[in-house]
Amino acid sequence: MADFRNNEEVYDFIGELAIALYSKKIRISLGALRMILAEKGKDYNNNRGMASGVSAAYRSWKDKDPVVYHAIAYTYTDKDGNLAWEGTSATE
Repeated sequence: MADFRNNEEVYDFIGELAIALYSKKIRISLGALRMILAEKGKDYNNNRGMASGVSAAYRSWKDKDPVVYHAIAYTYTDKDGNLAWEGTSATE
């Protein structure tokens, strides 16, 4: 059984994880985030799909909490360690 009932719960989790990591100056790759979410029952299949999920979470948090919104942008990286939104390598 999945831990998430809908995409909004996934986006909330992505944001809550981002703020926790950001507060400790920790960045993680989209691949690592994908593995965490897969363990919780949400599989994005590849890093391109995960990048789309992070982008949706980013938009979801924009009006809810600008601090979390910012944390999402500066926590998740591509496979080369670049901020996910800066790079173009959101593939496996």
